[in-house]
Amino acid sequence: MSRNDPDVPYRYQIEIDGISNVRFTDASGLKSSTAISSIREGGNNVYEYAMVDGNKFEDLIIKKGFYSSGSEFFLWMKDLHIKSKKIKRKNISLIILNDKYEETGRYNLYKAFPVEYEGPSFNSMAKDIAFESVKIHYDYFEYHPGNALTGIIDAVGLHAAATAIAKNL
Repeated sequence: MSRNDPDVPYRYQIEIDGISNVRFTDASGLKSSTAISSIREGGNNVYEYAMVDGNKFEDLIIKKGFYSSGSEFFLWMKDLHIKSKKIKRKNISLIILNDKYEETGRYNLYKAFPVEYEGPSFNSMAKDIAFESVKIHYDYFEYHPGNALTGIIDAVGLHAAATAIAKNL
């Protein structure tokens, strides 16, 4: 089956379950902050101990994009509003592409689901194709440099071993 995706100058895409579904021009929200709390030890009046409470991740916002020739992404958003259906959290990848559309890195976002959609303004002279912005909630993310194979190797903890082997070849 051939695809009829428009040829647009976007250099980022979203993969859901390993399938490229969305291209877009702008993304924000890949932010992690570590919460800490301070405690004092009895008899220590000089300093406090910083205790790490965990990380907090902001929602990902992708802007000015289009869906692939399939409608999987839109149907996933639509299913969130059907009360009889369980929310489908999915692992997604935000992929960074070079000018030849080769992968240069990826952010893997875990247990994600869309929480907000803003459609395009309908103007016959505009080049908007599918949406202005989509907000996606996720539990946490990881970054993996290189292509998809490097990302898979890194994700399973073998990146350091593969690098060492490559240096010895």
